Amino acid sequence: MTDMIEPRLELGALKPYLPLEEDAQVVLSANESSYNLPQTLVDEVKEKLGSFTFNRYPDALASGLRKQIATVYGVSADNVVLGNGSDELIQCLLLAYGACGRSVFTFEPTFSMYNIISQTVGTKVYRFERTDLFDVDVAKAIEAAKDFEPALIFLCSPNNPTGNPISNEDIESFLKQTGALIVIDEAYAEFSGQTVTSLINTYPNLVVLRTFSKAFSLAGLRIGYMLASSEVIKNVLKVKLPYNCDAFSQMVASLVLKRKDILKPQIEEIISERDRTFVELKEINGINPCPSAANFILIKTEKEASFVWKKLLEAGVLVRGFSEPRLRDYLRITIGTGEENDIVLKTLKGIVDGK
Repeated sequence: MTDMIEPRLELGALKPYLPLEEDAQVVLSANESSYNLPQTLVDEVKEKLGSFTFNRYPDALASGLRKQIATVYGVSADNVVLGNGSDELIQCLLLAYGACGRSVFTFEPTFSMYNIISQTVGTKVYRFERTDLFDVDVAKAIEAAKDFEPALIFLCSPNNPTGNPISNEDIESFLKQTGALIVIDEAYAEFSGQTVTSLINTYPNLVVLRTFSKAFSLAGLRIGYMLASSEVIKNVLKVKLPYNCDAFSQMVASLVLKRKDILKPQIEEIISERDRTFVELKEINGINPCPSAANFILIKTEKEASFVWKKLLEAGVLVRGFSEPRLRDYLRITIGTGEENDIVLKTLKGIVDGK
């Protein structure tokens, strides 16, 4: 028997993305909403299931949902494409515009999937360190773009895991002064109130990623969408797999979008709890929270972060820890319900006080 073929050399240093799974009463590690869909919407979903056709393939382009999203943002359906979460859309962008000797820019620390997916499709990644306050050095990046000519520049706003947005003015600087596709990941935009979606028809190199996973409580269904010029969407459709969004997810997302006002109180509650939690975290000695415009808060701990993470887990609270050197002293805490946030605050205070 001949030796089995080896995987591509580029994959040698990559590790599979395996979300941490630990038993905990309070799970605040993945930036999901702590609120399920309101019962009114759950009942409407149940009602629709009575006539649901499970035996047919879904709409390959999610045409109905695509038109709905286009109406919300005042664009054409040709400016919208749906994905199995934003991750798939990132992969499609890289398949269409990356690989083959091309490169991308990322700004660390940020959402890890930009780097991971880029490497899996053979795209070189240039990683720029953010400033001490986790901001992007825009002038430096634009100057570097003249030398390296990246195909795509990824900007998460608000940024995951740091929580800070990049200004629309800085985004327009990238759009005007580089030839790259500027990909603005707005997964948390509902919590910041800041968006560049109104610029879709102005800049052909602007791509905006949005999701139903966070503010709309649909992380379990994996529905993301992209807004971009019709030319970019056309090229993404060339590499998108058929039937990538299942019919059930399309149906629920469409219903949620029609009734999105029902979810507004939940979103406002998360924002209010984020702001309250930030103030109370600042009052705990040894805990330094970073300002956040998202549904999570990054904290720096004077005690070893891995120790604090372990003690939180022993108390039934799961948050996100990091292995990257830049974030070794940090933990990321998703904003939960008021009760969950109180548990986190009380537990953290006990840990730093040695109780």
